[in-house]
Amino acid sequence: MKVLLDSDVLLDVLAQRQPFFAASAQALNMVTQPQIEAYVSGHAITNIFYILRRQTGSQKARELLSVLLERLQIASVTDSVIRDALRSSVRDFEDAVTVAAAHAANVDAIVTRNTSDFVDSSVPAMLPQAFLAILADPKTDK
Repeated sequence: MKVLLDSDVLLDVLAQRQPFFAASAQALNMVTQPQIEAYVSGHAITNIFYILRRQTGSQKARELLSVLLERLQIASVTDSVIRDALRSSVRDFEDAVTVAAAHAANVDAIVTRNTSDFVDSSVPAMLPQAFLAILADPKTDK
């Protein structure tokens, strides 16, 4: 299974945001399984750094991102991804870029806490808890 983890899920873990930390951390931990290929959108990295830097300082933010990227691949934000996002019916442009990057990376789902932001997405969105439930179901073809 290929998934893209949205920045909200990753920030829940990196900034230990409650009450979301536990489910998001479990979802992130699952991406170490060999049957899971996980991504983060390239543009999300800069947003995550900016938020973390304000909370932890620049050096610590860089360290946290380095550790994070040991588990995740980066879904490229290319010329065609931006053009697709501009044509998208997803209302928020940042979310539209996330969807376009996920589509270009051919992922199966976007794992996010804000599924309502992805109602018009061409890539299905799911909560971290739903992602965990799919992985726990032995009948699911991962």
